[in-house]
Amino acid sequence: MRIYTPKFAVVVAAALSFSHGSSAAPPAKANGGATPALTAPPPALTNAPKPALPAPALRLRGWVDLHAHPMIHVAFGGKLVHGAPDVGSLVPADSRCQARVRATSMEHALGHDNSTHGGWGAFDNPCGDDIRKAVIDQLQQAKGAVVTPDKARGAPDFAHYPKWNDVTHQKMWIDWIRRAYDGGLRVMVALATHNQTLAAAVSGPGDGPTDDKASGDLQIDEIKAMVGRHRDFMEVALTSADVRRIVLGNKLAIVLGVELDNIGNFNRAGALSAATIGAELRRLHDKGVRYAFPIHVIDNRFGGTAIYENAFNVSNYREFGSFWSLRCSAPADGIGFRVQNDGFDAAVAFVKATKLGIDVARNPPPPPACPAGTGHVNTRGLTLEGEIAVKEMMKLGMMIDIDHMSQLSADRTIDVALAVPGGGYPLASGHNGPRGRGGDENARTPRQLQMIAKLRGMVGVGCEGADAHRFARTYADVARATGGRAGIGTDLNGLVKAPPPRPGSRVVYDASFPKSRTGAKEWDYNVDGVAHYGMLSDYVRDIRSAPNGNALVDDTFMSSAEVFADMWRRAEVQKDAVR
Repeated sequence: MRIYTPKFAVVVAAALSFSHGSSAAPPAKANGGATPALTAPPPALTNAPKPALPAPALRLRGWVDLHAHPMIHVAFGGKLVHGAPDVGSLVPADSRCQARVRATSMEHALGHDNSTHGGWGAFDNPCGDDIRKAVIDQLQQAKGAVVTPDKARGAPDFAHYPKWNDVTHQKMWIDWIRRAYDGGLRVMVALATHNQTLAAAVSGPGDGPTDDKASGDLQIDEIKAMVGRHRDFMEVALTSADVRRIVLGNKLAIVLGVELDNIGNFNRAGALSAATIGAELRRLHDKGVRYAFPIHVIDNRFGGTAIYENAFNVSNYREFGSFWSLRCSAPADGIGFRVQNDGFDAAVAFVKATKLGIDVARNPPPPPACPAGTGHVNTRGLTLEGEIAVKEMMKLGMMIDIDHMSQLSADRTIDVALAVPGGGYPLASGHNGPRGRGGDENARTPRQLQMIAKLRGMVGVGCEGADAHRFARTYADVARATGGRAGIGTDLNGLVKAPPPRPGSRVVYDASFPKSRTGAKEWDYNVDGVAHYGMLSDYVRDIRSAPNGNALVDDTFMSSAEVFADMWRRAEVQKDAVR
């Protein structure tokens, strides 16, 4: 029986869409897919700040992805995104319903998805779940993504996945990561992510972990293990010096990060001391984590979340204990997004009671009525505990990402960073774009972009659903606003659509740049868009065809690895100045 309606998908399933909210633009890539000369000096960044940079021969060439999720398939109880990224990766359940096994082949890792997405069957799928199947189907519909068929097939023929508009199957198979590397990718921020509400909606007995701390730990451990299996072209970077050594050695630097709703599972932990907060952050640092989001898609003990997706309000209540606290934005904020509460729905009430443990009569209060030209923002800013956490991250030399923060939280974090003696502490905004008019509070304001540049931070321009020319326009705008301190934040595997094929694109394939081929499947970017992570190499060729595209790629995009290393080095230098 189908108990989940599209409305339920918006309430629960969409609560796992971790995209930045306002669509930004697509990723730029390496020099036509060829491996760039890493020791050649990049052109100067237009209007860039003038920090002390390495000698030209040692400046890094290549691009950085500030936001990717290679181990998403073990998040959310291991039953939302199907497909492991390499042989040796943990498989939550394989096609024979064997639980927690290691992938032994590409076909084993990327086979049909019945064990993850299928309904229960006594003989053919005892690990299936009809409720989970309905949630996933409705999530795909709510996201405007392709709704994959039962037993959707990946390897060896890849009949049904991956596709640019598929949000629930693996897009980062190791050969596809290598193709992106061959196209100039030199730094990847590999993030663990999680939302406990969605994990509860799709998990069942024996699945897990379903809490943020354990899920984050598992993902980080699995990313490190994957990198260890592919030392020929990748290595985990623990310092900015590691990034330089790895990239100059013609390898891909992997930077470990966490994008969790509830770091340390602190939301229901009672009183939090500075010692407790510091101990958890040091624990993550000891695991190799160097990049962190203090706040994600719900309010937490560190502060308020950005308001841009109605569905997160239910998760906010379930995980944090209260619904959003809203006010009207100021006209100058450029915010048009308004929260809307759905009316009573029997299916939603049923799921609240049976899967989420929420009182069916408990609904968000009516949002405030706002004047024309304004929208809703969160009244919650950075808390005292949040300031402690941000400063503790700084003292560890970690890179801090302000995406997903409420406007008050983000602005206060910037103020804390600016107050660090010696020129401030760098901040990142890793998968985002400029706000413009009628946006939401998750997108960056002009001042925020200016302050990120002043602090020698970095912006990763988002690319969800944005074709190459649209990305080029947004990327150029952000590069101008930040003095060239811009990379890309693809968010691939993050339950978002990738860049689509661009009408009129003419990417040419030849012996030096063949089409992507895996198993029996061949992809053509002009038809398939960015079907998987490796197609980002094709994408950069299309970006080059945009007005001023060659200069944009050569002068700025291909310098983003250097900007990233500079940001990290700045964090390391400034950590001892934090008070």
